[in-house]
Amino acid sequence: MIRVLVADDQTLFRTMLAQLLEKHQDINVIASAANGYEAVEMAELHKPDIVLLDIEMPDQDGITAAAKIKQLLPDTKIAILTTFEDVGNVTAAASAGADAYLIKDIEPDILVMAIKCILHDLAIVHQSAFSILFPDREVSCVGNGVFSYDGHSFDKTDIMIFKLLAQGRSNREIAQVLHYSEGTIKNRISSLLAVTKSSDRSALAVFALKNQIV
Repeated sequence: MIRVLVADDQTLFRTMLAQLLEKHQDINVIASAANGYEAVEMAELHKPDIVLLDIEMPDQDGITAAAKIKQLLPDTKIAILTTFEDVGNVTAAASAGADAYLIKDIEPDILVMAIKCILHDLAIVHQSAFSILFPDREVSCVGNGVFSYDGHSFDKTDIMIFKLLAQGRSNREIAQVLHYSEGTIKNRISSLLAVTKSSDRSALAVFALKNQIV
């Protein structure tokens, strides 16, 4: 069970986020906080696996709270979940020890997947925030929408499969979306597992997130 603390000064958003996460059987929202001080207090009291922190909160901001929580609970993972996409906040969050920088327009299923990735010691940065930090980076793509990895090129169908796997779709659902037979999808996923040296479907989803395919 993943124990989560949610900190956001907007009551409606905080409540909706907690309800969204609680729909997943392996996630338990153990506490919530409306400001940075409460976030630190609740973290010290409940010792969550992960803290979702907004940046701009009254009394104490999320980045300051992140630094204090990391000092008290170095093994607790911290994900900044915010609307702010600027280099100052991204770098400040990293300096405070945040394990992820996520933007609030993230899809719910991707947020859950990101939480699981963070707990497996992956650092997650939302695409838009990453682009701010590295505006001149070269994307590892060849042609139009083809992703290249370790000498192998994944075509548009492969990329769509990665995205649908990250959403938790079954082989049948993926087949329906892409208009392929279920057997074809099964074979393509087997190929993706072999190329990426992934152990299972969840590992493929982690690979897709880590390499920013989704």
